[in-house]
Amino acid sequence: MTFRHALVVFVAVATVLVATGAHADPPDFDRPGAGFATTVLPVGTVALEQGLPTYERQRDDGYLDRTYTADSLIRVGLGGPVELQVGGSAWNRLEERGQGSRRHAVGHGDSSVGVKWAPGGSGDAGAFSWAALGQVTFANGDSDFGNGARQVSLGATMQWQPDKVIQNTLYANVDRLKGRNTWTLAPTFGRKFGENVVAYVEADAIHDAEDGNELQLGGGMAYTLGDHMQLDAYALHRVGRHGPSVRAGLGLSVFFGNPKN
Repeated sequence: MTFRHALVVFVAVATVLVATGAHADPPDFDRPGAGFATTVLPVGTVALEQGLPTYERQRDDGYLDRTYTADSLIRVGLGGPVELQVGGSAWNRLEERGQGSRRHAVGHGDSSVGVKWAPGGSGDAGAFSWAALGQVTFANGDSDFGNGARQVSLGATMQWQPDKVIQNTLYANVDRLKGRNTWTLAPTFGRKFGENVVAYVEADAIHDAEDGNELQLGGGMAYTLGDHMQLDAYALHRVGRHGPSVRAGLGLSVFFGNPKN
């Protein structure tokens, strides 16, 4: 299944759900920040989380690359502690400059399918909760925007909420690609301001068997609009020699389902 086909399925499912009026509590979105929410969508509901876009800047072998990615994540509640996720990027743009030359490329990225399992607590204030996500990314993207091989990922997010204001998480993940493992460990410290704003800081420690160690520091914020939408913004900056010098993005998340009264 390509990501374009997944989008068609998503639109059809969302239309049916809106028409039938599926009732559910508003969800926790996976955007922004490292990791993902420790809760799943209610059964029969759908969410779309869209980058608007994501920006990455990296210098490598004398070339300066700027990449813009309209990354998308479709989430479907399957019932119980299980959720289906389909991801990809239908549009990407690369601007490359160096060694006396310039070029740009436009295309689509790889597609992924994953299953989230969230049995570990309610995520309410004062509670501990956790969730795991297994994911397969298929090598069906254009050459400038894909991995070139199938990637298998397994991650977990653990969350501590000592009260209704503070939210701390720890995200751990391993990606298996071309016989090599990339490990990520990322603590996040968040705070709620009023009813609609959450801000956070995070540190992403990454070990890549091929590219070396990488450390990214930054943070972001999210603003909820009613029970169905969220706007977000984030930025990360490299500390050290490896990895992208800047990662940043804006995002919009939409929940398709009628909240319970």
